Amino acid sequence: MTTIDRTGIPELLGPWLGQEAPGIEPVEFCPEVLRAGRRACGITFSPSGDEAFFNEYTPGGGSANLMGMRMVGGVWSDPETAPFNSAQIDNDIAMSPDGARLCWRSWRPLPGNTESEENLSLWAVDRTADGWGEPFPVECGGHRIAPAYPGIAANGTLYFATRVSEGEYGIARAKRSGKQYEKPELLFSGDIRLGDACVAPDESFVVTTCGGLPQYSNAASLMVSFPTADGEWTPLKDLGSQINTKLVEYCTTLSADGKRFFFCRIDQEDPSVCARTYWIDTGFIERLREEARRCPRFESRF
Repeated sequence: MTTIDRTGIPELLGPWLGQEAPGIEPVEFCPEVLRAGRRACGITFSPSGDEAFFNEYTPGGGSANLMGMRMVGGVWSDPETAPFNSAQIDNDIAMSPDGARLCWRSWRPLPGNTESEENLSLWAVDRTADGWGEPFPVECGGHRIAPAYPGIAANGTLYFATRVSEGEYGIARAKRSGKQYEKPELLFSGDIRLGDACVAPDESFVVTTCGGLPQYSNAASLMVSFPTADGEWTPLKDLGSQINTKLVEYCTTLSADGKRFFFCRIDQEDPSVCARTYWIDTGFIERLREEARRCPRFESRF
C-alpha cells in the first residue's frame, strides 16, 4: 500500500474525520485530506462514520486510486490505498448503507484475463470478519455493466446512470439477488447527459449529475428526481443555486442515514485548483420534494 504524505494534515479525532456536522448551507469537507495538493473526491463512509473511502486522481487525470482511512481509538489513520485497489484505474466508489458492500468502477482485468480492459466494469467487494474479501465483477441479469458512479439503497438495490442509445441517457436500477443483481430496470431517460446516481437509502430520491444546462454555462450540475405513487419518477429538478454554480458539480454520495449529502466542485477556470468536497444537511432536498408535491399529478410514495 502507498500512504499519502501527511504533511499539513492535522490529527483528526472523532467520526466523520472529526468534522462538525453541516447545517443548511454547504461547507467544505476536510480540505486537509481531500484538497491537500491533490484531486480527491467521492468520499463514502461506514454507517458510524469511522471508516472512509475516496477517489484520488493523479496530476493530469491519467490514473485514479481508491484510498481508505479508519478511525482507531478515536484517531484517524493516514490515508492509504485500499486493499482492493488495482494497478489500473479505479474510481467512483460507494458504500452500501449497512456498510457491508463497496461498489466502484475499474479497468482491471476481468477473471481469466491478464491485461487491462479496454472498457470499464463495475466491481464490488463484501466485508468479512477480517476486513474486506476478494473483489468481483458485478453482473446484472447475468451481464456485466459499465455504469457511471453507482449508488446502493438500504435494501441492496443498485442504482446507476447508463447510456440508453446514441444521445439518450438514463438512470436504471437492479435489485440484488444473492451476490449479484437481477436484470436492470430503466427508471427514466432523456437527451440530457446523466452521470452519477446517488440514491437515498430508502429510495425516496435519486440525485444525478447532468451536463449541458444553459443556466450553469453548460457545466455539469446536480438534479434530483422523486418516485411517484404510480411507479413513475418526477422530471429532474435543479438542486438550485445553493448547490449548483457555473463550475462543475459532481461525485455525489450520502451518509448511511441519508442525513448528510456530499458533493464535489471543480473550478474550470483555474485547473490548478483541485476538486473541493462539500457536505450539507439533506433537509434542502426535502424542501425540493415539497415543491414537487405542489405540482399537478404528483403524489409521492414517501
